[in-house]
Amino acid sequence: MNFVERLGIKKEEERMGYVKMSMQTGSDHMNIHGTVHGAVIFSLIDAAFEVISNQERKAFALNVEVNYRRVVKPGDLLLAEAWPESTGRTTSVYRIKVTNSEGKVVALATALSFNDEKN
Repeated sequence: MNFVERLGIKKEEERMGYVKMSMQTGSDHMNIHGTVHGAVIFSLIDAAFEVISNQERKAFALNVEVNYRRVVKPGDLLLAEAWPESTGRTTSVYRIKVTNSEGKVVALATALSFNDEKN
């Protein structure tokens, strides 16, 4: 079982230029405040980034910047949607939006990948 599977992250939809991933949060995802830990939200973002950035070629993460917008309570279903903003020969930029069960934005991310043209 890989890391994404262990966290219960699932691919809900994938088409060229778009990916939607989901994750059901639980009590084992809590931080010291009793809300979902930022690392859990980041893992969902990173899983969506992994899929979208590798649709057409082998790619590796260079940077991910996350703006957390709202607290997540255990039990919330999170959805991450990812799409390319700018694709280039050696690097590409992607946007990832995470929403909660109510459709409210939880986090917004910008992710930069290195595109490995050799593989």
